[in-house]
Amino acid sequence: MHGIEAVDHGAGVKVGMRGEFDAYSLPDLREALDQVCAFGKPVVVDLSGVTFLDLQSARELVVRSLIQAHHLAFENPSPGVLASIRALGLDGRTPIYSGHEEPPVFSEA
Repeated sequence: MHGIEAVDHGAGVKVGMRGEFDAYSLPDLREALDQVCAFGKPVVVDLSGVTFLDLQSARELVVRSLIQAHHLAFENPSPGVLASIRALGLDGRTPIYSGHEEPPVFSEA
């Protein structure tokens, strides 16, 4: 089971993800990212509620960040989520924040 919720914060959009993301949920993830990226605002994806992220979903998130010129950043990833990103060799290619401070992508808008 999975869930995706987007909240507009004025300077940017915060997307909360929760649950398991795999091939079954990939179309929902793509649709949600299409919608929030269409706003033209910076996007922060809160990964703290993600319990499983398969390689396809991790790749989708990182590729979207690269396409958006890093105006899509990640926040609070679990060790398992980071492992999925690292398994693709994509760590260091996208901004990842701990969530203790506002991501700079919001202040750069």
